[in-house]
Amino acid sequence: MTRKPIVAIDGPAGSGKGTIARMLADHFGFAYLDTGALYRIAAHANVNFDEITNLSVHDLLKIAADTPEDVLKSDIVGCKASDIAKLPHIREVMTQLQREFVANPGNEFGGSILDGRDIGTVVIPNADCKIFITADPEVRAKRRWNFLKITNPLLTYETIYQSIVARDEQDQSRKIAPLTCDESYVLLDTSADTIDMSLAKAVKIVRVALSE
Repeated sequence: MTRKPIVAIDGPAGSGKGTIARMLADHFGFAYLDTGALYRIAAHANVNFDEITNLSVHDLLKIAADTPEDVLKSDIVGCKASDIAKLPHIREVMTQLQREFVANPGNEFGGSILDGRDIGTVVIPNADCKIFITADPEVRAKRRWNFLKITNPLLTYETIYQSIVARDEQDQSRKIAPLTCDESYVLLDTSADTIDMSLAKAVKIVRVALSE
């Protein structure tokens, strides 16, 4: 392989793709980019188009690192992020930032792992490995609820479930870079797996893909 390997991980909210992507990056020594965090921080901080064009991917990631995780992962910020992700000019800038990260991941010998919703279809369609991570909506809602209720005890499972369903519909039906899974992906359903089981499966998928 003449260039550093690229792993694209896509999937819906709450599927576990972010956790698995981070763990995969640690396992293989790859640089990791949570592309959803770029949209979330732009939505949370109300970063406008002019400001984004003057920021690097690392600038946005620094803002994200300084923002509490439960805030970035909240349903309100998630829905706002999904809304701005539909804007062509924002999408174009974010896509370019993600490609710049792949071109210069910041590690000398390793590759990069990006997770999002259009990494393998739009951002890096020629990625060396593409994994689509999913799970039943009920399972994803329960995971998200268990995480968020720690800081928001009044939050209900039903509220999270309805938000998950609405987010899925929004992500899959948008005209620009919709969430899709085609034959170029390896499908990984985490509904019945522990995180360790899912990680083991993902490691095997990456190893097979990078050995070809």
